[in-house]
Amino acid sequence: MTTASEAIAVIKDLIEGNPQLHPESGDALPMYWQGEDAPALPGTPSPFIYTVFDAERSDTIEIGGGRGSNRHRNPGTASIFVFVPIGWGLLYGTNYAEALAAPFRSYRANGVTIDAVTVYPGGPGSEIAVPGMDNETKNYFWSGCEIEFYHDLIG
Repeated sequence: MTTASEAIAVIKDLIEGNPQLHPESGDALPMYWQGEDAPALPGTPSPFIYTVFDAERSDTIEIGGGRGSNRHRNPGTASIFVFVPIGWGLLYGTNYAEALAAPFRSYRANGVTIDAVTVYPGGPGSEIAVPGMDNETKNYFWSGCEIEFYHDLIG
């Protein structure tokens, strides 16, 4: 069975290993994660990715052979924000969000099942407040990718 930490690690590995997020220069887009130090935004805006994980209440989906043998479904979401400099256009950020979404569609492995993947064309960074991110993103445009997943535990 897969714990919440293991499920987050699976999703994080899929994001970090996505070859489409490595521009032609060979350098990967900077990636930042909820709970880690907030990104120090450069003086000249450049694209980056910020991911927030959230969990929902688990449900008992299978009654086993007594206490400690029930299967619990644990749903969660990964909200991935792609920030690109203002003026680069809607498609630039949305293309990165689509690249992020691709490996998650129809994914079921390592104890994690993806229920849905949605790409959101965003808007000016000044209009949102991303949980856990202290920096002002007024010089950025955002697009997003939301991944709905679950993992099961016996207990």
